[in-house]
Amino acid sequence: RNLLRKKPDGEWKWYPRRAGWLLTGENEAGEYVEREQDNAIVDTEGQSDYPYERFIYGKFDKRPDLQHPSVYVTYPASNSIFRSVDRLKLIEGIMEADPKKRGCNLQLKELLARGACLAIYPLHDDDELQTIQDRWLTPCDPPWAQPIVMVKDYFGEKVGMYFLFLGTYSTWLFYAAGIGIASFGLELLGGQYLTWATAACGICMSLWTTLFLECWKGEEARAKLEWGMTGFEETEEDRTEFEGREIHSPVTGLPDAYFPPRDKARRIVGSYLQIVLCIFYVSCVNAGIFYVHAYVSRYPLRNYVDFHHLADGPFGVPTVVTNLALALLIQATNALFMPFATRMTKVENHRTETDFEDQLIAKVFLFQFVNSNGALFYVAMAQGPLTRGIGDKQPWKTRRFDCAPYCLEHVSYLLGTIFIVRVVLGNWNEVVAPFLARLRKDAARRRGHDEDDAEYEDPASTSIRKRQVSPAEEQFEKDDYGSLDIFDDYGELVVQFGYATLFVSAFPLAPVFACVNNFIEIRVDGWKMCQNTKRPWPKGAEDIGTWESVLTVVAILGTITNSIMITQTSPAFTNVTSSYRLVAFVVLEWILIGAKIVLMSVIDDVPEDVELQEQRQEFLVTKIIVDEADEEIDLEDDEFIEIDEPKVYQSDPCLREDAGGGDEDDGPGGEKKEPDAEE
Repeated sequence: RNLLRKKPDGEWKWYPRRAGWLLTGENEAGEYVEREQDNAIVDTEGQSDYPYERFIYGKFDKRPDLQHPSVYVTYPASNSIFRSVDRLKLIEGIMEADPKKRGCNLQLKELLARGACLAIYPLHDDDELQTIQDRWLTPCDPPWAQPIVMVKDYFGEKVGMYFLFLGTYSTWLFYAAGIGIASFGLELLGGQYLTWATAACGICMSLWTTLFLECWKGEEARAKLEWGMTGFEETEEDRTEFEGREIHSPVTGLPDAYFPPRDKARRIVGSYLQIVLCIFYVSCVNAGIFYVHAYVSRYPLRNYVDFHHLADGPFGVPTVVTNLALALLIQATNALFMPFATRMTKVENHRTETDFEDQLIAKVFLFQFVNSNGALFYVAMAQGPLTRGIGDKQPWKTRRFDCAPYCLEHVSYLLGTIFIVRVVLGNWNEVVAPFLARLRKDAARRRGHDEDDAEYEDPASTSIRKRQVSPAEEQFEKDDYGSLDIFDDYGELVVQFGYATLFVSAFPLAPVFACVNNFIEIRVDGWKMCQNTKRPWPKGAEDIGTWESVLTVVAILGTITNSIMITQTSPAFTNVTSSYRLVAFVVLEWILIGAKIVLMSVIDDVPEDVELQEQRQEFLVTKIIVDEADEEIDLEDDEFIEIDEPKVYQSDPCLREDAGGGDEDDGPGGEKKEPDAEE
């Protein structure tokens, strides 16, 4: 049964039909009948805030009956069913696609690696970019006021998803910062308030992590629906770097590339063995730094320099120097490990970009978590007994979890030092260094132009003029921003999330530092994207990938570490035996984990209205694009259900004015179909 019909009066009738559409067929008596139907799509119970036709995405199809102008949304900016970002995706796809798929079979990354091309990039649209900057790069707007839709329509859904996550995370940090400030204020009062502040801060932040992550899952699901990214990973193309021998697919029988899973597994195991070695080397360096610190703290060089009064405590010279050394070491090793992990993951030969990134995330998280937090774990739980045990044979037997009197203070000052070093080095690498590099390039280009003899004759004048630099040449001088750059940005946020939650009992101001840093980060990253880098090739994304699982793991570890610090190193348990401390730790930990499980069960990962709209999308695409036949409906009178005629909504604010809703007989007006963002 055709779903797009032309009525005798020339009007088109679209599915889903409004109340009153005609169903023709035979009834049980074998009589040919034609009856009006009252089964239009209408939300009588108010289950969704979405009109049924909003955010309905489907693939673009050249079938003749789908070429009516009311089928797909027309975007005013491009006067086309494709946005500029969609056209860029198509261009890149055509260049890289196999000739069998009418592509050019250009291995763009290989051409760049061999030096055959200096750069391959789309040009910035100055007008569109200026509009985004006016809305985005503002000094005081809150994180939730970012023009996310404009960002994803210009840079692609993958970049848009990053800034959506950054904005959501920064918004929730406002609440965490309030908890931290209140706890820090109580700690300043000292005495019993210090004990209560430590416990309350750790407990509240353990629950905060779950609330934030569950809220983010809902935001992510809503963005996936509204951006047309549902099922994106299921249709993902193979990476151009993927290598395999050609075989016949056991599923379709068509030619397919095959890489033996056993070979891939061997390469992955080899990669993780190398990561273990890297972790071992870094741990040895950290151990050496702490050993020197412990030795100098216990046996100050009083014979050479009289600073014995500064040797103990968090402000002692050895402690300050150690904190700076550790903070710099963490930043340096994290930066050096990234290209090493990337090379290892490339060798593993993953088929899709999603598989590649998931493996890279696992490697980076494993190394950076140990490297970034290992020193904090040592200071929080082992520095006391080991420092005092230098020279003793078995310090752990008598000084288990004994880090008094400066355990929590040492953790807080080390964490504060790491935060400050991260902010300073991060802004230097992302803002100051690129800005200075651009100044040097501009100066060199001006000198080159002065020495350039290339001239051309101006047709409008008899004078000779110097050659003008084209926009493509100007943008060539900017830095690249690829998939690994956004990977680094995610990695920085995950490490920061760990700092803000794992040891918040010792340093309640950690969420405050993170909140301030992210307020700056939004503007730094926005400026970098708009001013300092080439326009990246747009990529699709339906979620933040394995980073979400990594955040969940960090949140669980945060519950454990804060429970340990509350029950093992807090002043409240100074005079309590080790057995009672252990019992208190187990009880507190499972109470918090139980509360987290309850919150995860109560809060839906996918909001109900989003889930309903996804079902609508699947139904409408099946009927309109796939052209599936209607279900059989009994034509007897008692089978008809009468409902009120639904309201007619305009499909989308970006539709052309002449394609909006109309009267009942206007056919497709107001029932438009948006193009799939990935087509």
